[in-house]
Amino acid sequence: MTIALADHAVPAALTTPALFEATAVAVPERPAVAMGSTTLTYAELNAEANRLARRLVAHGVGPERLVALAMPRSIEFVVAMLAVHKAGGAYVPIDPDYPEERRRYMVDNTSAHCLLGLPGQEVAGAPVVLSVVREAGGSEPNLDDRERLGPLLPDHPAYVIYTSGSTGRPKGVVVTHRGIPNLAEDYVRRQRLLPDSRLLAFASPSFDAAVAEFWPMWAAGGCLVLAPSSDLVPGELLARLVRDQHITHVTLPPSALVPLEEAGGLPTGLTLLVAGEACPAPLARRWARDRVMINAYGPTEATVAVTASDPLTGEGTPPIGRPITGVRTYVLDDRLRVVPDGEVGELYMAGPGVARGYLRRPAATAERFLPDPFGNPGSRMYRTGDRVRTRPDGQFVFAGRADDQLKVRGHRIEPGEVEAALLAADGVAQAVVTEHENRLVAYVAGTRATAEDLLPPLRKQLPAYLVPDVVVGLPRLPTSPNGKIDRAALPAPEDENAGRATSGRAPNTPTEILLAELFAEVLGVGSVGVEDSFFEIGGHSLLATRLVGRIRERLHIRLRVQAFFNAPTVAQLAKVLDSALT
Repeated sequence: MTIALADHAVPAALTTPALFEATAVAVPERPAVAMGSTTLTYAELNAEANRLARRLVAHGVGPERLVALAMPRSIEFVVAMLAVHKAGGAYVPIDPDYPEERRRYMVDNTSAHCLLGLPGQEVAGAPVVLSVVREAGGSEPNLDDRERLGPLLPDHPAYVIYTSGSTGRPKGVVVTHRGIPNLAEDYVRRQRLLPDSRLLAFASPSFDAAVAEFWPMWAAGGCLVLAPSSDLVPGELLARLVRDQHITHVTLPPSALVPLEEAGGLPTGLTLLVAGEACPAPLARRWARDRVMINAYGPTEATVAVTASDPLTGEGTPPIGRPITGVRTYVLDDRLRVVPDGEVGELYMAGPGVARGYLRRPAATAERFLPDPFGNPGSRMYRTGDRVRTRPDGQFVFAGRADDQLKVRGHRIEPGEVEAALLAADGVAQAVVTEHENRLVAYVAGTRATAEDLLPPLRKQLPAYLVPDVVVGLPRLPTSPNGKIDRAALPAPEDENAGRATSGRAPNTPTEILLAELFAEVLGVGSVGVEDSFFEIGGHSLLATRLVGRIRERLHIRLRVQAFFNAPTVAQLAKVLDSALT
């Protein structure tokens, strides 16, 4: 098995440093990474990473050692990530915008050997803090196992990504090098990546989607273009970035396409990979028309992807595809028996992409990572918790979660079934079904249809207990930092504060006047007092994201959503903005 490149091939059984170094030898002068006005060639990036890797080895970093990377998406992050791998260690991305308590927990939980950050950054509890200062210079030889503290093998950890945990504490997923070349080979072929391709790195480095942006692009010898800020939201700014940077490939969650449609869409002809959540059929119909659109699926406990579809045609429910290179999949019942094609079962995956397990969580690991009864002795499979059925063409169709049931008035309900029915309605772009105060509540976006329009067809399709009690229409559904639907941010079905006009001191500075105008516009109220909290007069995270986007466009200033949460009144936010503008 090989990774086919335009002018060279890389064996698949590699560690990531060997994969990158093969490309750096083949195309040393081609751009490897770009951000704003800064571009590094493969030779330059390789040399900078080698210099930092030697510093890390001197500080005791080697195989099985974890290194925290507390920095945003940036050229420095890319250099640091590659350097950790070259030294033999595994990196733990820690978003600088995370609350301090969460960052401290991640450092403590990993027993990070050291922390890499930009100058002046630190996390309480980190044993050693090293500043990543880029060191331009001539060539620097690659490290090998004689220089490392021990041999680097494909089964050594490559990264640890934290996911939310059922106990209320995030859990770290330990992923090895072994599955990354398989992912790269598949995505190079599937997305037709070439040395002249330009792929947008939009995912936060704290999510594993970033891995699927970095390594396939580097295996192809193309250029990874970093989005300029960690909280760039889908909309006009993102659409403009794609156009200005001549992006050829982009990966986004389906929910990000709705605001992009409002902003005029993305160029035709590019390759669009959607992942992270179910892709509604109406969305696929519109976006697949003039682009290569692929639907991919995979949990964090795999090396990013488990399956990926053929290019979508826009017909029917978008499938999540077939297993990617090197992955084995099984659709099983609750007794681990294979279900017949066409019937719904739970999806299990096996092969080199299976993660090692949860860091220091042996019980949780044993619960989800099971012996593979269909593989070689000692092999394992991962229980995804997702239910699928197999189409006649061999592609899987997502059929909801195995463990995401709701209980309303004594009935157990699979939200996916109701959501699929809502998404079949004309114009509905997004739908989420949840429970609130023992009522079944549906949230829909992308349509002007009311409950009176949507419920009669549902009553014809579904049993009475599956028909929502309440339908809430939103401009678009709120999303979390990784672009997925944020269920916790959905507004209450009945909000006594929503749309309430306010009073108080009137704005009297140019910035306050502009902000009061934007607050009122986004909230749909007549006026806003400068001391009124956005979130106490009907605002929520979805509207906050929209407001921040409009502030950026009007004032041409970089404002993080988190900064707005800390200054939610006109008066407070005006001070923040005036300080930044002076």
